Amino acid sequence: MKIVAETHHLQKRGSIWHYYRRVPLPLVPFIGRAFIKKSLGVSDLKQAKVLRNALNVKVDAQFAAAEQALASPGKTGDVAPVSLVVLTEHLRSHIERIDRRSAQRLLSDPPDSEEQRSEMRMDAEITAQILRNRDDPRASEWVLSTSNAVLAEAKAPLVSEMTVAQFEETVRRGLLELATRRIYRLDDAYDRTHHDPLFDPQRAPSVTFGELADIFWAERLQSYETNGVNQKRIDKVKAELSFIREAVGDNIPLSTVNDDTVQYVRGLLASLPANRRKYYPKLDITQAIEQGKKDGKRVIDPVTQARYLDCLRDILTVGVRKQYLRGNPALGIKPIKKSKTPASAKRAPLSVEQITDFFNGTFYRSFAAGAPKPYVKRDRAWRFWLPLVMAFSGARPKEIAQLMWADVQQTPNGTWYLNVIETDDEDGEAPSEGIGGKTVKTESSRRRIPVHPELVHIGFLGFVNQQKKKAGHKNARLFPGLKPDHYGNVATYANRRFNEVFLPTEITLAKNQVFYSFRHSVRDAMRRVKVPSETLLAVTGWSPAGKAVSDDYGDAGNPDLHIEWVEKIHYPGLDLSFLYGAGTNV
Repeated sequence: MKIVAETHHLQKRGSIWHYYRRVPLPLVPFIGRAFIKKSLGVSDLKQAKVLRNALNVKVDAQFAAAEQALASPGKTGDVAPVSLVVLTEHLRSHIERIDRRSAQRLLSDPPDSEEQRSEMRMDAEITAQILRNRDDPRASEWVLSTSNAVLAEAKAPLVSEMTVAQFEETVRRGLLELATRRIYRLDDAYDRTHHDPLFDPQRAPSVTFGELADIFWAERLQSYETNGVNQKRIDKVKAELSFIREAVGDNIPLSTVNDDTVQYVRGLLASLPANRRKYYPKLDITQAIEQGKKDGKRVIDPVTQARYLDCLRDILTVGVRKQYLRGNPALGIKPIKKSKTPASAKRAPLSVEQITDFFNGTFYRSFAAGAPKPYVKRDRAWRFWLPLVMAFSGARPKEIAQLMWADVQQTPNGTWYLNVIETDDEDGEAPSEGIGGKTVKTESSRRRIPVHPELVHIGFLGFVNQQKKKAGHKNARLFPGLKPDHYGNVATYANRRFNEVFLPTEITLAKNQVFYSFRHSVRDAMRRVKVPSETLLAVTGWSPAGKAVSDDYGDAGNPDLHIEWVEKIHYPGLDLSFLYGAGTNV
Protein backbone atom coordinates (compact mmCIF):
# COMPACT_ATOMS: atom_id res chain seq x y z
CA MET A 1 0.00 0.00 0.00
CA LYS A 2 2.92 2.32 0.74
CA ILE A 3 4.28 1.98 -2.81
CA VAL A 4 0.86 2.70 -4.30
CA ALA A 5 0.51 5.82 -2.11
CA GLU A 6 3.99 7.04 -3.04
CA THR A 7 3.26 6.76 -6.75
CA HIS A 8 -0.28 8.18 -6.61
CA HIS A 9 -0.88 10.13 -9.86
CA LEU A 10 2.55 8.99 -11.05
CA GLN A 11 3.34 6.60 -13.88
CA LYS A 12 6.78 5.56 -15.07
CA ARG A 13 7.43 5.22 -18.77
CA GLY A 14 10.87 3.89 -19.48
CA SER A 15 13.09 5.75 -17.01
CA ILE A 16 10.97 8.93 -16.83
CA TRP A 17 8.14 9.65 -14.38
CA HIS A 18 4.90 11.13 -15.71
CA TYR A 19 2.03 12.89 -13.94
CA TYR A 20 -1.28 11.13 -14.71
CA ARG A 21 -4.63 12.20 -13.24
CA ARG A 22 -8.20 11.48 -14.30
CA VAL A 23 -10.63 14.42 -14.56
CA PRO A 24 -13.98 13.76 -12.82
CA LEU A 25 -16.58 13.11 -15.52
CA PRO A 26 -18.87 16.09 -14.71
CA LEU A 27 -15.89 18.43 -14.99
CA VAL A 28 -14.65 17.21 -18.38
CA PRO A 29 -16.63 19.84 -20.37
CA PHE A 30 -15.06 22.59 -18.26
CA ILE A 31 -11.49 21.24 -18.15
CA GLY A 32 -11.57 20.26 -21.81
CA ARG A 33 -10.03 16.81 -21.46
CA ALA A 34 -10.58 13.53 -19.66
CA PHE A 35 -7.02 13.04 -18.33
CA ILE A 36 -4.27 15.41 -17.27
CA LYS A 37 -0.94 13.99 -18.46
CA LYS A 38 2.49 15.65 -18.13
CA SER A 39 6.04 14.40 -18.34
CA LEU A 40 7.95 15.37 -15.20
CA GLY A 41 11.30 14.91 -16.95
CA VAL A 42 12.95 13.18 -13.99
CA SER A 43 13.87 9.57 -13.26
CA ASP A 44 14.26 9.98 -9.49
CA LEU A 45 11.09 9.13 -7.52
CA LYS A 46 11.76 11.73 -4.80
CA GLN A 47 12.03 14.51 -7.34
CA ALA A 48 8.92 13.20 -9.11
CA LYS A 49 6.94 13.32 -5.85
CA VAL A 50 7.91 16.96 -5.24
CA LEU A 51 6.84 17.92 -8.76
CA ARG A 52 3.64 15.86 -8.41
CA ASN A 53 2.68 17.65 -5.18
CA ALA A 54 3.15 21.02 -6.85
CA LEU A 55 1.01 19.94 -9.79
CA ASN A 56 -1.66 18.60 -7.42
CA VAL A 57 -2.14 22.08 -5.96
CA LYS A 58 -2.56 23.57 -9.43
CA VAL A 59 -4.92 20.83 -10.65
CA ASP A 60 -6.99 20.93 -7.45
CA ALA A 61 -7.53 24.65 -8.07
CA GLN A 62 -8.63 23.92 -11.65
CA PHE A 63 -11.09 21.30 -10.42
CA ALA A 64 -12.47 23.67 -7.75
CA ALA A 65 -13.07 26.38 -10.36
CA ALA A 66 -14.77 23.88 -12.66
CA GLU A 67 -17.00 22.64 -9.82
CA GLN A 68 -18.03 26.23 -9.08
CA ALA A 69 -18.87 26.78 -12.75
CA LEU A 70 -20.83 23.54 -12.80
CA ALA A 71 -22.89 24.68 -9.82
CA SER A 72 -23.64 28.08 -11.37
CA PRO A 73 -27.24 28.66 -12.56
CA GLY A 74 -27.87 27.88 -16.19
CA LYS A 75 -24.87 25.60 -16.66
CA THR A 76 -26.67 22.30 -16.42
CA GLY A 77 -30.14 23.38 -17.55
CA ASP A 78 -33.38 22.51 -15.84
CA VAL A 79 -33.25 18.77 -16.60
CA ALA A 80 -32.73 16.65 -13.52
CA PRO A 81 -29.62 14.42 -13.51
CA VAL A 82 -30.22 10.92 -14.82
CA SER A 83 -30.23 8.22 -12.16
CA LEU A 84 -27.78 5.34 -11.99
CA VAL A 85 -30.62 2.90 -12.72
CA VAL A 86 -31.47 4.60 -16.01
CA LEU A 87 -27.81 4.91 -17.01
CA THR A 88 -27.31 1.22 -16.24
CA GLU A 89 -30.14 0.29 -18.61
CA HIS A 90 -28.51 2.33 -21.37
CA LEU A 91 -25.18 0.63 -20.59
CA ARG A 92 -26.78 -2.82 -20.78
CA SER A 93 -28.13 -2.00 -24.24
CA HIS A 94 -24.73 -0.62 -25.27
CA ILE A 95 -22.91 -3.76 -24.10
CA GLU A 96 -25.38 -6.03 -25.91
CA ARG A 97 -24.92 -4.13 -29.18
CA ILE A 98 -21.14 -4.36 -28.97
CA ASP A 99 -21.31 -8.05 -28.08
CA ARG A 100 -23.60 -8.83 -31.02
CA ARG A 101 -21.18 -7.13 -33.40
CA SER A 102 -18.23 -8.97 -31.84
CA ALA A 103 -19.99 -12.33 -32.15
CA GLN A 104 -20.97 -11.59 -35.75
CA ARG A 105 -17.38 -10.67 -36.68
CA LEU A 106 -16.06 -13.85 -35.09
CA LEU A 107 -18.66 -15.87 -36.99
CA SER A 108 -17.90 -14.25 -40.34
CA ASP A 109 -14.12 -14.15 -39.82
CA PRO A 110 -13.07 -16.99 -37.47
CA PRO A 111 -9.41 -17.72 -36.56
CA ASP A 112 -7.45 -19.36 -39.39
CA SER A 113 -5.47 -21.60 -37.07
CA GLU A 114 -5.16 -22.76 -33.49
CA GLU A 115 -2.20 -20.43 -33.08
CA GLN A 116 -4.30 -17.43 -34.15
CA ARG A 117 -7.14 -18.52 -31.85
CA SER A 118 -4.68 -18.70 -28.93
CA GLU A 119 -3.38 -15.21 -29.72
CA MET A 120 -6.91 -13.82 -29.87
CA ARG A 121 -7.74 -15.52 -26.60
CA MET A 122 -4.56 -14.13 -25.01
CA ASP A 123 -5.55 -10.60 -26.12
CA ALA A 124 -8.96 -11.05 -24.50
CA GLU A 125 -7.33 -12.36 -21.30
CA ILE A 126 -4.98 -9.36 -21.18
CA THR A 127 -7.98 -7.05 -21.64
CA ALA A 128 -9.76 -8.77 -18.76
CA GLN A 129 -6.66 -8.52 -16.54
CA ILE A 130 -6.31 -4.80 -17.27
CA LEU A 131 -9.97 -4.24 -16.38
CA ARG A 132 -9.59 -6.19 -13.13
CA ASN A 133 -6.72 -3.91 -12.09
CA ARG A 134 -8.40 -0.70 -10.95
CA ASP A 135 -5.02 1.08 -10.81
CA ASP A 136 -4.21 0.47 -14.48
CA PRO A 137 -4.62 3.78 -16.39
CA ARG A 138 -5.56 1.89 -19.54
CA ALA A 139 -8.65 0.56 -17.79
CA SER A 140 -9.55 4.10 -16.72
CA GLU A 141 -9.30 5.32 -20.31
CA TRP A 142 -11.51 2.47 -21.61
CA VAL A 143 -14.07 3.07 -18.87
CA LEU A 144 -14.17 6.82 -19.52
CA SER A 145 -14.54 6.36 -23.27
CA THR A 146 -17.44 3.93 -22.82
CA SER A 147 -19.04 6.13 -20.14
CA ASN A 148 -19.02 9.12 -22.46
CA ALA A 149 -20.50 7.05 -25.29
CA VAL A 150 -23.36 5.83 -23.09
CA LEU A 151 -24.06 9.32 -21.73
CA ALA A 152 -24.22 10.61 -25.29
CA GLU A 153 -26.61 7.83 -26.32
CA ALA A 154 -28.81 8.54 -23.30
CA LYS A 155 -28.66 12.29 -24.00
CA ALA A 156 -28.02 12.57 -20.29
CA PRO A 157 -27.00 15.79 -18.53
CA LEU A 158 -23.97 15.87 -16.27
CA VAL A 159 -24.52 13.65 -13.25
CA SER A 160 -23.39 13.84 -9.63
CA GLU A 161 -19.90 12.81 -8.56
CA MET A 162 -21.29 9.91 -6.52
CA THR A 163 -23.31 8.63 -9.49
CA VAL A 164 -20.24 9.00 -11.72
CA ALA A 165 -18.14 6.77 -9.44
CA GLN A 166 -20.87 4.14 -9.26
CA PHE A 167 -21.52 4.28 -12.98
CA GLU A 168 -17.85 3.95 -13.88
CA GLU A 169 -17.65 0.81 -11.76
CA THR A 170 -20.72 -0.54 -13.59
CA VAL A 171 -19.07 0.29 -16.92
CA ARG A 172 -15.94 -1.58 -15.83
CA ARG A 173 -18.09 -4.63 -15.10
CA GLY A 174 -19.72 -4.30 -18.51
CA LEU A 175 -16.39 -4.20 -20.33
CA LEU A 176 -15.19 -7.16 -18.30
CA GLU A 177 -18.37 -9.01 -19.32
CA LEU A 178 -17.53 -8.36 -22.98
CA ALA A 179 -13.98 -9.68 -22.57
CA THR A 180 -15.21 -12.78 -20.71
CA ARG A 181 -17.83 -13.57 -23.37
CA ARG A 182 -15.16 -13.29 -26.05
CA ILE A 183 -12.89 -15.71 -24.16
CA TYR A 184 -15.73 -18.24 -23.87
CA ARG A 185 -16.56 -17.98 -27.58
CA LEU A 186 -12.94 -18.54 -28.51
CA ASP A 187 -13.04 -21.63 -26.28
CA ASP A 188 -16.18 -22.82 -28.13
CA ALA A 189 -18.08 -22.66 -24.82
CA TYR A 190 -21.69 -21.67 -25.53
CA ASP A 191 -23.42 -22.98 -22.43
CA ARG A 192 -23.74 -19.49 -20.87
CA THR A 193 -25.28 -16.31 -22.27
CA HIS A 194 -23.73 -14.12 -19.58
CA HIS A 195 -21.30 -14.18 -16.66
CA ASP A 196 -22.23 -11.09 -14.64
CA PRO A 197 -25.93 -11.23 -13.57
CA LEU A 198 -26.24 -7.50 -14.23
CA PHE A 199 -25.74 -8.17 -17.93
CA ASP A 200 -28.16 -11.06 -18.30
CA PRO A 201 -29.83 -10.39 -21.70
CA GLN A 202 -33.11 -11.75 -20.32
CA ARG A 203 -33.07 -9.56 -17.24
CA ALA A 204 -35.97 -7.12 -17.14
CA PRO A 205 -35.01 -3.42 -17.02
CA SER A 206 -34.90 -2.16 -13.44
CA VAL A 207 -36.16 1.35 -14.15
CA THR A 208 -38.70 2.60 -11.61
CA PHE A 209 -42.04 4.13 -12.54
CA GLY A 210 -40.91 7.46 -11.08
CA GLU A 211 -37.82 7.51 -13.29
CA LEU A 212 -39.95 6.80 -16.35
CA ALA A 213 -42.32 9.59 -15.30
CA ASP A 214 -39.32 11.94 -15.11
CA ILE A 215 -38.31 11.00 -18.66
CA PHE A 216 -41.90 11.47 -19.86
CA TRP A 217 -42.18 14.90 -18.26
CA ALA A 218 -38.81 16.09 -19.59
CA GLU A 219 -39.89 15.17 -23.13
CA ARG A 220 -43.37 16.63 -22.71
CA LEU A 221 -42.06 19.87 -21.21
CA GLN A 222 -39.59 20.30 -24.05
CA SER A 223 -42.44 19.82 -26.53
CA TYR A 224 -44.63 22.31 -24.69
CA GLU A 225 -41.89 24.95 -24.59
CA THR A 226 -41.02 24.42 -28.26
CA ASN A 227 -44.65 24.72 -29.35
CA GLY A 228 -45.55 27.59 -27.05
CA VAL A 229 -48.18 25.75 -25.00
CA ASN A 230 -49.67 28.06 -22.38
CA GLN A 231 -48.86 27.67 -18.70
CA LYS A 232 -52.41 26.77 -17.72
CA ARG A 233 -52.34 23.69 -19.95
CA ILE A 234 -48.88 22.76 -18.63
CA ASP A 235 -50.10 22.98 -15.05
CA LYS A 236 -53.10 20.78 -15.84
CA VAL A 237 -50.94 18.01 -17.25
CA LYS A 238 -48.49 18.41 -14.37
CA ALA A 239 -51.35 17.89 -11.91
CA GLU A 240 -52.49 14.78 -13.79
CA LEU A 241 -48.94 13.45 -13.74
CA SER A 242 -48.66 14.13 -10.00
CA PHE A 243 -51.79 12.06 -9.31
CA ILE A 244 -50.62 9.17 -11.50
CA ARG A 245 -47.23 9.10 -9.78
CA GLU A 246 -48.85 9.05 -6.37
CA ALA A 247 -51.33 6.36 -7.40
CA VAL A 248 -48.79 4.01 -8.98
CA GLY A 249 -45.82 4.82 -6.74
CA ASP A 250 -42.51 6.34 -7.82
CA ASN A 251 -40.41 3.50 -6.40
CA ILE A 252 -42.37 0.67 -8.03
CA PRO A 253 -40.16 -1.26 -10.49
CA LEU A 254 -41.45 -0.62 -13.98
CA SER A 255 -41.30 -4.33 -14.71
CA THR A 256 -44.13 -4.89 -12.20
CA VAL A 257 -46.52 -2.40 -13.84
CA ASN A 258 -49.25 -4.43 -15.55
CA ASP A 259 -52.99 -4.51 -16.18
CA ASP A 260 -53.65 -4.88 -12.46
CA THR A 261 -51.83 -1.58 -11.93
CA VAL A 262 -53.92 0.12 -14.61
CA GLN A 263 -57.17 -1.26 -13.21
CA TYR A 264 -56.17 -0.08 -9.73
CA VAL A 265 -55.62 3.48 -10.99
CA ARG A 266 -58.88 3.27 -12.94
CA GLY A 267 -60.72 2.28 -9.76
CA LEU A 268 -59.18 5.13 -7.77
CA LEU A 269 -60.26 7.66 -10.38
CA ALA A 270 -63.83 6.35 -10.32
CA SER A 271 -64.05 7.29 -6.62
CA LEU A 272 -61.77 10.35 -6.49
CA PRO A 273 -63.55 13.43 -5.10
CA ALA A 274 -63.51 16.52 -7.29
CA ASN A 275 -61.19 19.30 -6.09
CA ARG A 276 -59.38 16.82 -3.87
CA ARG A 277 -56.41 19.11 -3.26
CA LYS A 278 -58.71 21.93 -2.25
CA TYR A 279 -60.83 19.96 0.23
CA TYR A 280 -58.30 17.40 1.48
CA PRO A 281 -54.80 18.87 0.96
CA LYS A 282 -53.22 16.80 3.75
CA LEU A 283 -54.79 13.44 2.85
CA ASP A 284 -53.36 10.86 0.46
CA ILE A 285 -55.51 9.45 -2.34
CA THR A 286 -57.16 6.60 -0.44
CA GLN A 287 -57.79 8.79 2.61
CA ALA A 288 -59.31 11.51 0.42
CA ILE A 289 -61.59 8.97 -1.24
CA GLU A 290 -62.83 7.66 2.11
CA GLN A 291 -63.37 11.15 3.49
CA GLY A 292 -65.05 12.28 0.28
CA LYS A 293 -67.56 9.43 0.56
CA LYS A 294 -68.35 10.39 4.15
CA ASP A 295 -68.76 14.06 3.20
CA GLY A 296 -70.88 13.27 0.16
CA LYS A 297 -68.49 14.95 -2.27
CA ARG A 298 -69.07 14.41 -5.97
CA VAL A 299 -66.38 12.48 -7.84
CA ILE A 300 -64.51 13.83 -10.84
CA ASP A 301 -66.47 13.41 -14.05
CA PRO A 302 -65.62 10.69 -16.60
CA VAL A 303 -64.14 13.23 -19.02
CA THR A 304 -61.59 14.28 -16.40
CA GLN A 305 -60.95 10.64 -15.48
CA ALA A 306 -60.21 9.94 -19.13
CA ARG A 307 -57.55 12.68 -19.18
CA TYR A 308 -55.78 11.10 -16.19
CA LEU A 309 -55.88 7.68 -17.86
CA ASP A 310 -54.51 9.23 -21.05
CA CYS A 311 -51.61 10.56 -18.99
CA LEU A 312 -50.89 7.06 -17.64
CA ARG A 313 -51.06 5.63 -21.15
CA ASP A 314 -48.66 8.28 -22.48
CA ILE A 315 -46.14 7.61 -19.70
CA LEU A 316 -46.14 3.88 -20.43
CA THR A 317 -45.89 4.57 -24.17
CA VAL A 318 -42.54 6.23 -23.48
CA GLY A 319 -41.53 3.09 -21.56
CA VAL A 320 -42.34 0.92 -24.58
CA ARG A 321 -40.44 3.24 -26.90
CA LYS A 322 -37.42 3.16 -24.59
CA GLN A 323 -37.71 -0.65 -24.51
CA TYR A 324 -38.23 -0.65 -20.75
CA LEU A 325 -41.60 -2.34 -21.33
CA ARG A 326 -42.64 -4.96 -23.87
CA GLY A 327 -46.18 -3.63 -24.10
CA ASN A 328 -48.49 -0.90 -22.84
CA PRO A 329 -51.24 -2.24 -20.53
CA ALA A 330 -53.02 1.14 -20.59
CA LEU A 331 -53.80 1.15 -24.31
CA GLY A 332 -57.50 1.64 -24.94
CA ILE A 333 -58.33 2.06 -21.26
CA LYS A 334 -61.44 4.10 -20.45
CA PRO A 335 -63.13 5.29 -17.24
CA ILE A 336 -65.28 2.73 -15.44
CA LYS A 337 -68.33 4.98 -15.61
CA LYS A 338 -69.32 6.43 -18.95
CA SER A 339 -70.34 10.06 -19.18
CA LYS A 340 -74.12 10.41 -19.30
CA THR A 341 -73.81 13.83 -20.88
CA PRO A 342 -73.10 13.87 -24.64
CA ALA A 343 -70.43 16.28 -25.78
CA SER A 344 -73.04 18.47 -27.45
CA ALA A 345 -74.85 18.97 -24.13
CA LYS A 346 -71.91 19.84 -21.90
CA ARG A 347 -72.48 23.53 -22.54
CA ALA A 348 -76.09 24.21 -23.50
CA PRO A 349 -76.98 27.36 -25.44
CA LEU A 350 -79.13 30.07 -23.94
CA SER A 351 -82.64 30.05 -25.36
CA VAL A 352 -83.96 32.99 -27.36
CA GLU A 353 -86.25 33.79 -24.42
CA GLN A 354 -83.31 33.82 -21.98
CA ILE A 355 -81.28 36.07 -24.27
CA THR A 356 -84.22 38.44 -24.67
CA ASP A 357 -84.80 38.58 -20.91
CA PHE A 358 -81.10 39.12 -20.19
CA PHE A 359 -80.68 42.08 -22.54
CA ASN A 360 -83.94 43.58 -21.28
CA GLY A 361 -82.85 43.21 -17.67
CA THR A 362 -82.05 45.86 -15.09
CA PHE A 363 -78.43 46.36 -16.14
CA TYR A 364 -79.01 47.09 -19.83
CA ARG A 365 -82.17 49.11 -19.13
CA SER A 366 -80.01 51.43 -17.03
CA PHE A 367 -78.35 52.57 -20.28
CA ALA A 368 -81.61 53.49 -22.01
CA ALA A 369 -82.27 57.14 -22.70
CA GLY A 370 -83.85 58.77 -19.68
CA ALA A 371 -83.03 55.86 -17.33
CA PRO A 372 -83.71 57.00 -13.74
CA LYS A 373 -80.54 55.46 -12.37
CA PRO A 374 -77.71 55.07 -14.92
CA TYR A 375 -75.05 52.43 -14.22
CA VAL A 376 -71.74 54.12 -13.38
CA LYS A 377 -69.52 51.41 -11.85
CA ARG A 378 -66.03 50.86 -13.27
CA ASP A 379 -66.89 47.45 -14.75
CA ARG A 380 -69.56 48.92 -17.03
CA ALA A 381 -67.53 48.83 -20.29
CA TRP A 382 -66.70 45.15 -20.32
CA ARG A 383 -69.95 44.15 -18.59
CA PHE A 384 -71.86 46.02 -21.31
CA TRP A 385 -69.94 44.88 -24.39
CA LEU A 386 -68.79 41.30 -23.73
CA PRO A 387 -72.28 39.68 -23.85
CA LEU A 388 -73.34 41.79 -26.84
CA VAL A 389 -70.24 41.00 -28.89
CA MET A 390 -70.52 37.30 -28.00
CA ALA A 391 -74.20 37.19 -28.95
CA PHE A 392 -73.59 38.72 -32.39
CA SER A 393 -70.20 37.23 -33.29
CA GLY A 394 -69.80 33.83 -31.61
CA ALA A 395 -66.38 34.87 -30.32
CA ARG A 396 -65.13 33.35 -27.09
CA PRO A 397 -64.86 35.46 -23.92
CA LYS A 398 -61.07 35.61 -23.98
CA GLU A 399 -60.99 36.42 -27.68
CA ILE A 400 -63.06 39.52 -26.95
CA ALA A 401 -61.46 40.44 -23.63
CA GLN A 402 -57.95 40.52 -25.11
CA LEU A 403 -58.91 42.67 -28.12
CA MET A 404 -56.89 45.82 -28.71
CA TRP A 405 -58.50 48.80 -30.37
CA ALA A 406 -56.17 48.22 -33.34
CA ASP A 407 -57.79 44.79 -33.83
CA VAL A 408 -61.02 46.44 -34.98
CA GLN A 409 -60.25 46.92 -38.66
CA GLN A 410 -61.91 47.63 -42.00
CA THR A 411 -61.50 45.94 -45.38
CA PRO A 412 -60.88 48.01 -48.54
CA ASN A 413 -64.55 47.39 -49.36
CA GLY A 414 -65.64 48.94 -46.07
CA THR A 415 -66.49 45.87 -43.98
CA TRP A 416 -65.64 46.32 -40.30
CA TYR A 417 -64.32 43.22 -38.55
CA LEU A 418 -62.65 41.92 -35.39
CA ASN A 419 -59.18 40.53 -36.03
CA VAL A 420 -59.16 38.02 -33.18
CA ILE A 421 -56.65 35.50 -31.86
CA GLU A 422 -58.31 32.11 -31.67
CA THR A 423 -58.29 30.36 -28.27
CA ASP A 424 -59.18 26.85 -27.14
CA ASP A 425 -62.87 26.09 -27.33
CA GLU A 426 -63.75 25.60 -23.68
CA ASP A 427 -61.04 27.07 -21.49
CA GLY A 428 -60.09 30.05 -23.59
CA GLU A 429 -56.46 28.94 -23.48
CA ALA A 430 -54.06 30.14 -26.12
CA PRO A 431 -50.62 29.09 -27.34
CA SER A 432 -48.49 31.71 -25.60
CA GLU A 433 -48.38 35.21 -24.25
CA GLY A 434 -47.29 38.36 -26.03
CA ILE A 435 -47.71 42.11 -25.58
CA GLY A 436 -49.77 43.00 -22.55
CA GLY A 437 -50.65 39.36 -21.86
CA LYS A 438 -52.21 38.99 -25.30
CA THR A 439 -51.72 35.85 -27.32
CA VAL A 440 -48.90 36.00 -29.84
CA LYS A 441 -50.26 36.72 -33.30
CA THR A 442 -49.92 33.95 -35.86
CA GLU A 443 -51.83 33.61 -39.10
CA SER A 444 -52.98 30.08 -38.27
CA SER A 445 -54.72 31.23 -35.08
CA ARG A 446 -56.42 34.31 -36.57
CA ARG A 447 -60.11 34.76 -37.33
CA ARG A 448 -61.66 37.85 -38.89
CA ILE A 449 -65.21 38.27 -37.63
CA PRO A 450 -67.43 40.82 -39.39
CA VAL A 451 -68.96 43.36 -37.01
CA HIS A 452 -72.73 42.85 -36.84
CA PRO A 453 -74.81 45.95 -37.78
CA GLU A 454 -76.60 45.75 -34.43
CA LEU A 455 -73.28 46.32 -32.65
CA VAL A 456 -72.61 49.31 -34.88
CA HIS A 457 -76.04 50.77 -34.05
CA ILE A 458 -75.42 50.34 -30.33
CA GLY A 459 -72.15 52.25 -30.67
CA PHE A 460 -69.34 49.69 -30.81
CA LEU A 461 -67.26 51.57 -33.39
CA GLY A 462 -67.69 54.78 -31.44
CA PHE A 463 -66.57 52.99 -28.27
CA VAL A 464 -63.47 51.71 -30.08
CA ASN A 465 -62.66 55.24 -31.25
CA GLN A 466 -63.05 56.57 -27.70
CA GLN A 467 -60.64 53.90 -26.37
CA LYS A 468 -58.19 54.79 -29.13
CA LYS A 469 -58.20 58.43 -28.06
CA LYS A 470 -57.72 57.52 -24.41
CA ALA A 471 -54.89 55.06 -25.00
CA GLY A 472 -52.83 56.75 -27.67
CA HIS A 473 -51.03 53.54 -28.70
CA LYS A 474 -52.22 50.56 -30.71
CA ASN A 475 -51.27 47.94 -28.13
CA ALA A 476 -53.88 49.20 -25.66
CA ARG A 477 -56.73 46.81 -24.92
CA LEU A 478 -60.37 47.75 -25.44
CA PHE A 479 -61.14 46.67 -21.90
CA PRO A 480 -58.18 47.71 -19.74
CA GLY A 481 -60.29 47.20 -16.62
CA LEU A 482 -59.93 43.43 -17.06
CA LYS A 483 -56.67 42.38 -15.41
CA PRO A 484 -54.90 39.13 -16.34
CA ASP A 485 -54.85 36.25 -13.88
CA HIS A 486 -51.58 34.45 -13.07
CA TYR A 487 -51.89 32.58 -16.38
CA GLY A 488 -52.28 35.82 -18.33
CA ASN A 489 -55.99 35.19 -19.08
CA VAL A 490 -57.81 38.54 -19.05
CA ALA A 491 -61.26 36.91 -19.21
CA THR A 492 -61.08 34.89 -15.98
CA TYR A 493 -62.60 37.53 -13.72
CA ALA A 494 -65.31 38.46 -16.23
CA ASN A 495 -66.28 34.82 -16.72
CA ARG A 496 -66.61 34.32 -13.00
CA ARG A 497 -68.68 37.46 -12.45
CA PHE A 498 -71.07 36.63 -15.28
CA ASN A 499 -71.47 33.02 -14.15
CA GLU A 500 -71.88 33.75 -10.46
CA VAL A 501 -73.66 37.12 -10.42
CA PHE A 502 -74.58 38.95 -13.62
CA LEU A 503 -76.40 36.14 -15.46
CA PRO A 504 -78.24 34.61 -12.45
CA THR A 505 -79.40 38.09 -11.40
CA GLU A 506 -81.30 38.55 -14.67
CA ILE A 507 -82.33 35.04 -15.77
CA THR A 508 -82.72 31.48 -14.48
CA LEU A 509 -79.95 29.18 -15.73
CA ALA A 510 -79.88 25.43 -16.17
CA LYS A 511 -76.94 23.53 -14.66
CA ASN A 512 -75.15 23.33 -17.99
CA GLN A 513 -75.66 26.97 -18.94
CA VAL A 514 -72.86 29.47 -18.36
CA PHE A 515 -71.56 32.69 -19.86
CA TYR A 516 -69.91 30.64 -22.59
CA SER A 517 -73.40 29.51 -23.65
CA PHE A 518 -73.76 32.74 -25.65
CA ARG A 519 -71.31 31.24 -28.15
CA HIS A 520 -73.49 28.15 -28.56
CA SER A 521 -76.54 30.37 -28.98
CA VAL A 522 -74.82 31.98 -31.96
CA ARG A 523 -74.42 28.57 -33.52
CA ASP A 524 -78.15 27.96 -33.15
CA ALA A 525 -78.83 31.38 -34.67
CA MET A 526 -76.64 30.48 -37.64
CA ARG A 527 -78.45 27.18 -38.07
CA ARG A 528 -81.77 29.01 -38.22
CA VAL A 529 -80.62 30.98 -41.26
CA LYS A 530 -78.69 28.05 -42.76
CA VAL A 531 -75.26 29.68 -42.70
CA PRO A 532 -72.87 27.75 -45.02
CA SER A 533 -70.08 25.70 -43.46
CA GLU A 534 -67.41 27.98 -44.96
CA THR A 535 -68.77 30.93 -42.99
CA LEU A 536 -69.25 28.83 -39.86
CA LEU A 537 -65.56 27.88 -40.01
CA ALA A 538 -64.24 31.32 -40.92
CA VAL A 539 -66.30 33.29 -38.39
CA THR A 540 -66.63 30.99 -35.38
CA GLY A 541 -63.96 28.33 -35.97
CA TRP A 542 -66.53 25.51 -36.06
CA SER A 543 -66.16 22.96 -38.84
CA PRO A 544 -69.22 20.63 -38.95
CA ALA A 545 -67.93 18.36 -41.68
CA GLY A 546 -64.20 18.94 -41.44
CA LYS A 547 -62.07 21.43 -43.27
CA ALA A 548 -61.68 20.82 -46.97
CA VAL A 549 -58.26 21.01 -48.61
CA SER A 550 -59.55 23.76 -50.87
CA ASP A 551 -60.13 25.95 -47.79
CA ASP A 552 -56.37 26.48 -47.58
CA TYR A 553 -56.31 28.25 -50.95
CA GLY A 554 -57.25 31.87 -51.51
CA ASP A 555 -58.54 34.08 -48.68
CA ALA A 556 -61.39 32.01 -47.25
CA GLY A 557 -61.55 34.22 -44.15
CA ASN A 558 -62.11 37.50 -46.00
CA PRO A 559 -64.82 39.34 -43.99
CA ASP A 560 -66.37 40.65 -47.22
CA LEU A 561 -67.36 37.06 -48.05
CA HIS A 562 -69.17 36.49 -44.77
CA ILE A 563 -70.72 39.81 -43.69
CA GLU A 564 -74.04 39.00 -45.39
CA TRP A 565 -74.40 35.87 -43.25
CA VAL A 566 -73.30 37.55 -40.02
CA GLU A 567 -75.93 40.23 -40.64
CA LYS A 568 -78.58 37.50 -40.54
CA ILE A 569 -77.76 36.50 -36.95
CA HIS A 570 -80.81 37.49 -34.94
CA TYR A 571 -82.94 36.42 -31.99
CA PRO A 572 -86.69 36.53 -32.65
CA GLY A 573 -88.37 38.93 -30.26
CA LEU A 574 -85.17 40.73 -29.21
CA ASP A 575 -85.36 44.49 -29.77
CA LEU A 576 -82.25 46.41 -28.74
CA SER A 577 -83.19 49.74 -30.27
CA PHE A 578 -83.35 51.23 -26.76
CA LEU A 579 -79.53 50.79 -26.62
CA TYR A 580 -78.74 52.44 -29.96
CA GLY A 581 -75.90 54.87 -29.43
CA ALA A 582 -75.66 54.05 -25.72
CA GLY A 583 -72.49 51.99 -26.02
CA THR A 584 -70.18 54.71 -27.31
CA ASN A 585 -69.41 56.28 -23.96
CA VAL A 586 -69.86 53.41 -21.49
